[in-house]
Amino acid sequence: MAFFVISAVTALIAATLYSMSGTTRFVPDACRNAGSYLPAHVVGQDLAIRQLVDAVCEHLAEPPPGVSPSAARAVAPRKPLLISAHGPPGVGKTFTHTLLARALYNRDPAAAGECPGDGCKGAKVLYGMSYLESDRASQLSAVRDAVLDHLRSTSNPLLVVEEYDKLDCESRGMLRQLVRHPELSNASMSRAIVLLESNLGFLDLEAMLTAAGGNKSKITAEAAESTLRQVVLQQWRRKPCESLEDTLAFASAIDFFLPFFPLTRQEITALMRTELHEHYGPRLRALGASLLPEPAAVSWLVERVDFSGDSYPLEGAKQVSTVCVKHVSRLRR
Repeated sequence: MAFFVISAVTALIAATLYSMSGTTRFVPDACRNAGSYLPAHVVGQDLAIRQLVDAVCEHLAEPPPGVSPSAARAVAPRKPLLISAHGPPGVGKTFTHTLLARALYNRDPAAAGECPGDGCKGAKVLYGMSYLESDRASQLSAVRDAVLDHLRSTSNPLLVVEEYDKLDCESRGMLRQLVRHPELSNASMSRAIVLLESNLGFLDLEAMLTAAGGNKSKITAEAAESTLRQVVLQQWRRKPCESLEDTLAFASAIDFFLPFFPLTRQEITALMRTELHEHYGPRLRALGASLLPEPAAVSWLVERVDFSGDSYPLEGAKQVSTVCVKHVSRLRR
């Protein structure tokens, strides 16, 4: 009887813990959340999102029945999941890691609070680690201490490093040591997810997409990964911070290179419709009006976006909201 009482109390505590917004633990439904939430909100990046979800779900998978976690680690020691995401600005990289944080740390991602922030306390984002020469040592030390403190105090951390290709040698060395030798951090990182983000390689991805006639489904994960890996290696060797052996070892530690392709005109059109329905529709309904844009009106708005020639938007999805502000926002006032 006591066993059942203890089990019930344990289950109640777990349910309370995971129902709280902002937990530092991945919720039990993290894989399912990511698999439904990310594809429903990220437009035009099916290949990257599919690989990201598969990688996260595999990383978080429990050992097979009858195999204890310690036994599983003894056979195949766990390391952080290391993913490198590449593509031009404005195509969904930052949006994706924000959605991923919501999915990992909240039972209901849509109802999550600020992410990163109180709604996703397990996530930490570094927005750049290049410093002025005079302040480099002290600032790098402060960042290193903050990262290690986060990893040591967070049960299941998500660490995002934006523009990682621009890291100076000291910062890159810190990151290399962290991902290649996580045991040196004195933190448990077996379930950690490290997401590196960069614009590096966006011209190569644009060339791949153009060669495929704008059809992203024709581009394989292997082809995109091979291209991005070579681009990263070339960049690192152009400004070497370590031996070639260490550079190759760092690159090999990256589990997945995710391609975030330029958005197409069709995808910008879909995003324009979403912006109208989700941002302006509710406001007009509150005023007793409605918004039912004709296809011709949506096309007219899309034409206000700056495209490179007749192919890809110069600023990704950034201009979708600004175009609507210029030409639609007045309708609700």
